Amino acid sequence: MFNSFLGDTTEIYNGFQRIFNRFAQEQVNEVIVDLRYNGGGYVSVQDKLANYLANNAANGDVMMNQQFNEKYKQWNETTRFRKLGGLNLPRIFFIVSSSTASASELLINNLKPFMDVKLVGPKATFGKPVGFFPIPVGDWYIFPVSFRSTNKAGSGNYFSGHALNYQAGDGLDKDWGDRNELSLASVLKFINTGSFNYVPAGETIGSSNNGTFKNEKVIEGNRKLDAPSFKGSIGTRKIFR
Repeated sequence: MFNSFLGDTTEIYNGFQRIFNRFAQEQVNEVIVDLRYNGGGYVSVQDKLANYLANNAANGDVMMNQQFNEKYKQWNETTRFRKLGGLNLPRIFFIVSSSTASASELLINNLKPFMDVKLVGPKATFGKPVGFFPIPVGDWYIFPVSFRSTNKAGSGNYFSGHALNYQAGDGLDKDWGDRNELSLASVLKFINTGSFNYVPAGETIGSSNNGTFKNEKVIEGNRKLDAPSFKGSIGTRKIFR
């Protein structure tokens, strides 16, 4: 579970190293990344996490292209994978929601050309394939859209979000990592059986926009957690002059 690409990057990177070293030692061959409330943050943190999650085939290949308008095309840049850690996964699962935005979506998009990427959750992702730099104005910062990103395949117009492979309710009545939580349980069922179709005891499949779990408290909880909050991909270059 990863809730933000913001924070103390040294602490975050140390956490990545500790976690992925453990995964390698335990010969992990399936990974589920829960980004359902992650609105984004630093592109550099996305780079680091992508390098741990990507398989060996991606090493040295294009991770993403950052593209600016004609006035700043000299800033266009290609970032390549520099594989980290010992994982070599053929596929990866992401749990997402409409709050999964920007740097989170960038991570998903950058891995798609190299891995079988499957998305599960209550709704498609937010839809923000662009980023910005903070520009100081007095005591404030403004964040005008500054660049767009595409992956190795040239894909990057996901303004409607990344579509789901399977719509599953957000089990707000369960703790993180609970194997009976609806989204996680759906992924685990697929890993074990090849089918996402998980129905908890006593429940039936419904047509709710928030997934298959027709529970009004859960649906209302989704609305609150999807309420407007920071959503962005933040570049760390110098401010334009």
